[in-house]
Amino acid sequence: MKVTIRTVAQKAGVSPTTVSRVLNRPELVDANTRVRVRDAMEELDFRPNALARGLSTNQTGTIGLVVPGITDFYFNEIYAGIEQTTRDLGMKVLVYDTEHSRHRVLEAFTFLKQHQVDGIIYTSKLVTEDYDAVLERLGIPVVLMLTQSMAKTPLLSFKVDDIQGVFDAVAYLVSRGHRKIGMLSTGMDDEATGLQRFEGYKAAVRHYNLPFDHRYVVVGGYRFNDGYAAMKQMLQVQSDIQLTAVVTAGDEMAIGAVRCLHDNGFRVPEDISVVGYDDLGIASMVTPRLTTIRQPFKEIAARAVNALVDLMKQPNPGANGVYFHPHQIVERESVREIVIPR
Repeated sequence: MKVTIRTVAQKAGVSPTTVSRVLNRPELVDANTRVRVRDAMEELDFRPNALARGLSTNQTGTIGLVVPGITDFYFNEIYAGIEQTTRDLGMKVLVYDTEHSRHRVLEAFTFLKQHQVDGIIYTSKLVTEDYDAVLERLGIPVVLMLTQSMAKTPLLSFKVDDIQGVFDAVAYLVSRGHRKIGMLSTGMDDEATGLQRFEGYKAAVRHYNLPFDHRYVVVGGYRFNDGYAAMKQMLQVQSDIQLTAVVTAGDEMAIGAVRCLHDNGFRVPEDISVVGYDDLGIASMVTPRLTTIRQPFKEIAARAVNALVDLMKQPNPGANGVYFHPHQIVERESVREIVIPR
């Protein structure tokens, strides 16, 4: 027997109109009723046809998510927040992996438009003016998460203040008695996050009048192997520069650095302290557990999804601006205190 909205309504003890609202405008239905209707859908194995629903609502109930790499550790953190929020709203997510390629970013918009998504959350590289033409042709709202825009097209962005985040990481190390502090950074072409974090490091070094040498900074990438290689390069001059602590542009990079230190006979934090950035789930699983700057991924994701849904309901071409979410230092085991003699 074919399962219809009416069948679901009978099972859940509600009207067909209520079932339709749960599918199309879930925010108009109280939470308990939504749960009852969705439980009935699950029990009856009811699968609404998104495109058929779209004929009456002009929407498919699907949003697109553009990510730089699905194998990156932090993708799980991003997706968990987005999926939870969209599930609560009765929506689906279509993911496009750009594989850290600027060319594939532009392909992503076209692909998602062809698959009739109602809006797009973009978490990849910095949005520049060469995206304007594509954004104008899309005709659907786009919201940025963990990045920001230099384009002329007005866009909303939700992220943490990366400059302040690394500044606070250095400030924390200074409060623990460290003066010789290095950084494992990313390339200057990583304008969306890496460059911002490096600017935070430079600002803190100036503010606290810390000693600095160009050898204190090594450029790498966000992956484990990048962190390992960058730390190995830094160790080649460690006997000269005598760093006591290193801040990194990301947790995965930090974990690679810790492994390199271990392999080369250095103890963390006794010999060198290490601070990460992101507070990924894995940060508390490694040894030593990683002290890091926490990005509230789930909260940022929820804010981005809700902003996108609002724009889908009531388009506002002038919606623009960067909204910073608070970060925090998560203290674990990878930083030691240096007692300064009085």
